[in-house]
Amino acid sequence: MLGDRHWPPVKISDLIRESRIKGSNGSNAKKLTIRLYGRGIVASSDRGGSEATNYYVRKAGQFAYSKLDCLNGAFGIIPPHLDGYETTLDLPTFDFVGEVDPSWFLKTVARPSFYGRFKFAAIGSRKANRVPTEEFLATRLSLPPLAEQRAIAEVLRALDAVIHETETVVKQLECTRTEIARSACSTPSEGSIITPLKDIIGSIDAGVSVGGELRPLNEGECGVLRTSSVSSGTFRPDQIKVIADRDLDRVSIKPKADRIIISRANTPDLVGASAYVGSDYENVYLSDKLWQIDVADQSRVCARWLALVLSSPRIRQLIRLRANGTSGSMQNISKSALLSMSIGVPPIAFQKAMGELANNLETRLVLELRALEQLRRTSDAAAQELLSGRLCLPGSIIAQHYDKAGQAA
Repeated sequence: MLGDRHWPPVKISDLIRESRIKGSNGSNAKKLTIRLYGRGIVASSDRGGSEATNYYVRKAGQFAYSKLDCLNGAFGIIPPHLDGYETTLDLPTFDFVGEVDPSWFLKTVARPSFYGRFKFAAIGSRKANRVPTEEFLATRLSLPPLAEQRAIAEVLRALDAVIHETETVVKQLECTRTEIARSACSTPSEGSIITPLKDIIGSIDAGVSVGGELRPLNEGECGVLRTSSVSSGTFRPDQIKVIADRDLDRVSIKPKADRIIISRANTPDLVGASAYVGSDYENVYLSDKLWQIDVADQSRVCARWLALVLSSPRIRQLIRLRANGTSGSMQNISKSALLSMSIGVPPIAFQKAMGELANNLETRLVLELRALEQLRRTSDAAAQELLSGRLCLPGSIIAQHYDKAGQAA
């Protein structure tokens, strides 16, 4: 993989060497269960381990990749708190032996443009595509000077740190939103009336099933909302498929202001996910897996408050219990099952106060989510350009990674 800088190509085997320190294999051995979460490997301790007989000791700082999930980008560095744990050879680990910075190496091999080349080297079924170690080690990559590797890694780490900070803010805001939803659902006893949803909801409009292309809308195009548009609890009108011209006359239900969109069909954890719609949208439509809910009497029930209640943990759990389906990966809630549920309706003043609180938080949350998306795009673009050599860091930054003798520090 030669970049524009023409860094010399080297085999991965010149940079890392497999470690095979035989483990104790005893019942008390500290073993690892490996899971893939997004990018990289997350390992959790599993004292019992599996029934495999051959385990190997893993050391902190070693590079590792999952043979089973290599094609999904399952690469990582063993963290300090997992030093001394044992895994099978499905998670081979390697010591760094060449002129290579571990962070730079991990960023390089964990790019889809890099590990995608292993698709044709994998063996096994689609659900268990194992990438042989010899194939991985024989792969070539372009190797910049060590100081430049470290400079690139430092820049990318800085971007990752900002992304992590923003993700933390988003999680805190989402937790606060959940607590507000709990409060909205725990209505004051005085003046509250237990009411079935069928007496609160005025209409439930369903979309239709149409095909589409997963990409952003161009001018003049229309999109159909995916279930991910409400899965986070915040309405995401950008989560769409572009509707083909032949299907434009079949769609009709657009998101409207002061309505609630709810997912009637989804995975068990996400069925019944909902989000409040604050304004009208003219170029997107509901799919067949989404409903749009309107309240019957706005003088008695505030739609923003109702959206909070429907998103509360207690109501979400009740929806999951009422959902049904033939597959564990897809569940459905019927209109009758939803409308038969009852909730406590407090005085309208309380509802509006909770709705205003939710609106203020949602405004901040949307801004943070947009910032997070932009940061991720910036980080991905920077990684692509820096790791390929198409973008060169200033010499002053690279120089910080040399010692006084001019050698890589």
